[in-house]
Amino acid sequence: MSRWAPRWLLCALLWLPSCLFGDSQCVTKTGNPSSDGDCPTSPDVLGDNPVLREIAIQCGIDVDCEGGGIAEGNAAISGIASVDGFFQTVIGYRGRANALEATLSAELAALRAVFEIDPSADLTAELDAQLQQHLDGELSLVLEPPRCHVDTAAVLELTARCDASVEGGSAVVECRGRCELPEGVQADCGIDGRAVCTFASSSAACDGECTGACNTELTEPTRCDGDCYGTCDGTCARMSGTDAGGCAGACDGMCEGRCETDLVGVRCDGECNGQCAVEDDGTCEGALRVECVATGDAAVACEGRCDGDVEPPMAVAECQASARAEAGMHAQCSPARVSLDYRLRPDLDAADAARFRAAMASLEARLPALLTGLASAEVVLDVGSALVSDAAGTLDGAIDAAAQSAAEGNLQVLFGVECAVAELGSVPGLVSSATSPLSATVAQTSELAVMLTTR
Repeated sequence: MSRWAPRWLLCALLWLPSCLFGDSQCVTKTGNPSSDGDCPTSPDVLGDNPVLREIAIQCGIDVDCEGGGIAEGNAAISGIASVDGFFQTVIGYRGRANALEATLSAELAALRAVFEIDPSADLTAELDAQLQQHLDGELSLVLEPPRCHVDTAAVLELTARCDASVEGGSAVVECRGRCELPEGVQADCGIDGRAVCTFASSSAACDGECTGACNTELTEPTRCDGDCYGTCDGTCARMSGTDAGGCAGACDGMCEGRCETDLVGVRCDGECNGQCAVEDDGTCEGALRVECVATGDAAVACEGRCDGDVEPPMAVAECQASARAEAGMHAQCSPARVSLDYRLRPDLDAADAARFRAAMASLEARLPALLTGLASAEVVLDVGSALVSDAAGTLDGAIDAAAQSAAEGNLQVLFGVECAVAELGSVPGLVSSATSPLSATVAQTSELAVMLTTR
């Protein structure tokens, strides 16, 4: 007979539900027979039972939780698929956060190198000082920020895979924010949302939000927050002989002529050349994009991409938590678009001017990746906070599952849930170990972005 046969037989013969929960007799916490008909089913009672403990050891079950936990990359702890899935999500968070931190740090290090800034120096302060030393006037940065969205179909699939009670046909994913609908779907935003349609706009009035160039005719001297094409009663960043008045750039005084401002989702009082988003009844015929926008703190049912917070369909707590976190960690962010406009001081020597011009070209080329990575990192940091708060709900689910498994005679889950309960206490520490360095790098990147966009 092979060596494993006695162990298999022992497990099969000794751990039978009838031995513990039969009509006539069951085993008490001390291991003694009981015939009072009141058999224990609580996992904390059964887990301390010396008879069951010995049987579990003979079956090769890790009764003392010595097999490693999430810190070692092990998610197979409880024997409950949904709970272990939550542990796997926590492990995945660590990897995703570490990868984003490395990406952002590499971009910041590259900027230090091209501007010859020491690794120990304050990057934002040093770069600001160099800009002041080399630029004649202000730096004009035109930015279309990245937009991050979550695929609600993926959220639904993740939830249903974790909890079999979730039915794809009737389950609904909600979005607190903007839900972009699939092509060809008519918007039905309900009472908690409004339909917004985005159309292509070419030098036309936009009775909504403009993304692109907004051209406004200024018949009298007026402040222009973009580029002034005409007369500037102050200092003009770029002169041109083709426009009346000579100015064709940023004006630090009053402008008369044409003001061209790059906007992102802002009302344009002139002509919008780009995209115009307006509220509609939901038909949106000819629109480039159709969205349901939730009002206030409400949420809208979403079958497309959610730019905001997603709420998975009703399911067990740990499945909702895992689906929400996985979706956030893999949110897709559209690349930022950046263009820089500046003028170097005329008294710079040729070598210094060439070096700084090359450094500014590198800055312009690297900023889209840096800002897009920053947006992704901010989403992932929110995921980390949610994972810590969701751990308590996962614990409730684990205990309930363990009680049911105990009644059904599942020793793996009975002892595994004790390990899971202990391991849930490790979730905040593991999340923090990845969150802390990412938060520090995000703060440094945000400081740099604010300096560049507001100076």
